[in-house]
Amino acid sequence: MIRSLLRYTHHLTGTIIISFLIGLVAELTKVVVLVLAAMMLFDPQNASHLLIPGIIAVVIVGLGSFGEQYAGHFVAFHVLAELRGAVYRKLMQLAPAKLDSQGSGKLLKLIGSDIEAMEIFYAHTIVPVAIGLIYGVLMVAVYSSLNGPAAAVVLVSYAAVGLLIPYYRHEQMTAKAQAADRQKAVNQQYLLESVRGMAVLRQLEVADARMKTGNEGFDHEATAFQQSQFGQLLKNMSATLVMLLAWLFIVWLSGWTQPQPLQQALLAVFPLTFGPLLALTNLPASLLNGFAAARNLLNLLQEAPATSAAIDATQTLNQIAIIQVDHVTFKYPSRDETVLRQVSLSLHAGEIVGFVGASGSGKSTLAKLIMGWYPLTQGRILIDGIDVTKIDPASLRAQVNYLPQTPVFFSESVRDNLTLHDLTITDAQIWTVLDQVKLTSRLRQAEKGLDENVVSGQLQFSSGEQQRLELARALLHPSSVLVLDEPTSNLDTENERLILDTIKAYYHGIVIMISHRAESAAYADRLYRFADHRVSAASTEPK
Repeated sequence: MIRSLLRYTHHLTGTIIISFLIGLVAELTKVVVLVLAAMMLFDPQNASHLLIPGIIAVVIVGLGSFGEQYAGHFVAFHVLAELRGAVYRKLMQLAPAKLDSQGSGKLLKLIGSDIEAMEIFYAHTIVPVAIGLIYGVLMVAVYSSLNGPAAAVVLVSYAAVGLLIPYYRHEQMTAKAQAADRQKAVNQQYLLESVRGMAVLRQLEVADARMKTGNEGFDHEATAFQQSQFGQLLKNMSATLVMLLAWLFIVWLSGWTQPQPLQQALLAVFPLTFGPLLALTNLPASLLNGFAAARNLLNLLQEAPATSAAIDATQTLNQIAIIQVDHVTFKYPSRDETVLRQVSLSLHAGEIVGFVGASGSGKSTLAKLIMGWYPLTQGRILIDGIDVTKIDPASLRAQVNYLPQTPVFFSESVRDNLTLHDLTITDAQIWTVLDQVKLTSRLRQAEKGLDENVVSGQLQFSSGEQQRLELARALLHPSSVLVLDEPTSNLDTENERLILDTIKAYYHGIVIMISHRAESAAYADRLYRFADHRVSAASTEPK
């Protein structure tokens, strides 16, 4: 895992080396400051001669500590920016199938707290570990001036504090930290779902009960975190005990009185020389969350896209005239149940085709397969005679507009929500389309018109207006296929009729209308009924 993480810093190797050298000089200079201070106490007559070197050493320590921290955070922040970019690029590859799952809380945690936790690895791990190792070796060499046995005790105590104790406690703390991490992801998912469904929870008067359950989950998370912190406390106590025993042992071996002031000072300040090693002792506690975050991050970055396209898919599409579904069988990668079995049908440009059936019968699933979201279990889908596995996913997506049941808006202006920052779309085109979906007067009355801000989650438009705005967005971005996934299920009859009339009048490609409402199905030129994992042609009702 560490090797995979290090590849994000290969272009920053020079900065990391500079950070290491500055930090090492700063730590060694700290020892010099301590020794000079001890020598002033043991030899007051020569204290004045040591004052200037001491002041210089203090300045070097300050500058060195600042330089090491600055360089370390420079690396960390640049890597964090790259990791965020890598995650968003990966989500673009994995979407929409990855975002079609219910793990929104995990993704939210990964994009937010997990990526931020990576700063611990890059700013507080690589360089401190290198400094601790080299510093320890150099200090053993320094204490060999007392005598060989003393140097051996120094080596053993440094190794115990910097390596053995952290490693011994690491296994126990890892399990506890991972438990806390899993509980945190569960809590975030639960909280996210609760916020989204708060209106329903209050209406059904179960909000307090759900809040109580959520609080119990947060209590479990707090308990797991406290157990992890208690392990850290035991580790610090063990390190302190080792330091004290080692100092007493060195004093016993060498004697408190030394012939030279320098040797006397080294003996006196020994317990204070564990700074970089104590930093290594504290690393596992602060790094466990970082490693858990890194594991989540690398799992995402290494995840293979669940697209229908083959790796070498390069075929492109211009305008889709016909879609043929040929004996398709499908089950989701994470489930055992077969959703569709031996499904065959065809779709032609210029017609509205209705997918009808009970909830969970596979209507939306087939539409997603046509859009290339998932690989087929069996069978094939041909688009203008080209197997969907050979079509470049970007080319296929450019020909499809998808309107989900719940409209999606961003916290931007109405214009930006409609154009998605496509600068080639003019305001004149926007107003033309708004007129087609009967929203011109609504936007003209708005204080800022097209510059009216839309706040995601706090939309100032009715459900019908939201669906019409999303339809306007689809009409502004030409496509060959329009997929309507229950877009009118929550609308009144008037808004439903307005939207379907607009589609029939202004959209001339293939329209896939997924619905369980007879009023919507009446607009279809042809119907396919989904039941028992199979699909059959059905007659349409008179329009």
